[in-house]
Amino acid sequence: MKTRTSRQQQALETKSKLIDAALRTFSRKGFSESTTKDIAKEAGVTDGLIYHYFQSKEDLLWAILDKYTLLHSIRQALAAMDKQAPLEHNLTAYFQALFRNLREQQDLVVMCFGEAQRNPEIRARVEDIIREGVELLYAFVARQVHLDPRELLVAIRNVQTSMVFYFLMTARFADDDTQSTEYIRISVKQFLNIVD
Repeated sequence: MKTRTSRQQQALETKSKLIDAALRTFSRKGFSESTTKDIAKEAGVTDGLIYHYFQSKEDLLWAILDKYTLLHSIRQALAAMDKQAPLEHNLTAYFQALFRNLREQQDLVVMCFGEAQRNPEIRARVEDIIREGVELLYAFVARQVHLDPRELLVAIRNVQTSMVFYFLMTARFADDDTQSTEYIRISVKQFLNIVD
C-alpha cells in the first residue's frame, strides 16, 4: 500500500473541506440558490480553488452524496445486526439507526428530496440510493423469510419508503423519539405480518 505524500494528504483535506463547506451552504441556502462564491467563502478559500477540485457546483453535490450517503450507515447497521436475534428485533434496531442517521443528515436529506423535484439528475441519484438501500435490506431479510422474492422486494421497498417519508413529514419535527419509536414498532410488526 502506497503512503500519501504530505501534498496528497493536504489535497485530500482541502477537497474534504470544500465538500463540507458545500454541504453547509446547500443546507442553509438550498442547492439552486448557492453559488461557488458562497461555498468558497464558507470554506475560507478563493472560489478559483473550487475549480481545481471540482468542475461545477453539481460535482460538489455528487461528492457530498458520495461522502455522506446514507448507504454507509445502512451497511453499518446491517453489519451490526445480531444474526441470532429475532428478525423483529433486528428490523427495529435497523430502522432506529436509519432514523438517527436521517436526523443527523436531515438538512442534506431534505435538500436532496427538494432538489430531486426540480433536477432529474438529482432525482436519479436519490432513486439509486433508495434502490441500493432496499437491495441491502432485502439481502439481509431474504435469508430469514420464505416469500416470493418479488413480493419480498416490494414489501421491503414499501416499508423503507414509508419510514423515510414518515421521517421527512413527521419525525424530524418531533421533540422526542416516542412517536417515532412507536411508528417503527408498529411498522415492523405489520411488515412481519406480510412476510410471515
